[in-house]
Amino acid sequence: MNYIKSINSHVKTASTSKLINSVRKNSRNPYAKFLDKCIRSPIIVIPESNKVDIIGPPNSQSNLRPIIRQQLPKETVLQQKLRTFQDETQAWNEDFWSKHNVKFLQQKEEFVKSSESAQPLSSDEMSQFYKKFLDDNWKSHVSYNFEWYKRNFRILYLALRVSLERFKKVSR
Repeated sequence: MNYIKSINSHVKTASTSKLINSVRKNSRNPYAKFLDKCIRSPIIVIPESNKVDIIGPPNSQSNLRPIIRQQLPKETVLQQKLRTFQDETQAWNEDFWSKHNVKFLQQKEEFVKSSESAQPLSSDEMSQFYKKFLDDNWKSHVSYNFEWYKRNFRILYLALRVSLERFKKVSR
């Protein structure tokens, strides 16, 4: 099974078309497939033999890069548990930072608009906003950090168990 992921890109150039045609003609990988529409919305085809995860471009709201983890063909229960928990943690992290950044930008915009100055605010004036924002959101940051560490230690624990499982399988 091939893993196909689409990346939104709205850039169309002559060099891109030449590159795609060149790769299409000269590709050594028999599994590589290129579609004409990939100039607008490129499709990345990764053969099953390539055991890689895909890291995408940053999300515009959270500023986090999504990770698309490959599901192994003969994935053990423990490997599935690790991958699933990594995906859940990524979604939780994405949700937190999306909401946080939207809130930050809204409050920053309100602060700038409330300024009676016609000129842009100075760094000192903006630092007042930044401090107030951090103070107001202190509790959510502390609870986020606590949960983040908890999740990361669980991921490390599961990854260690997966490594031990692989080691046992290889040493037989």
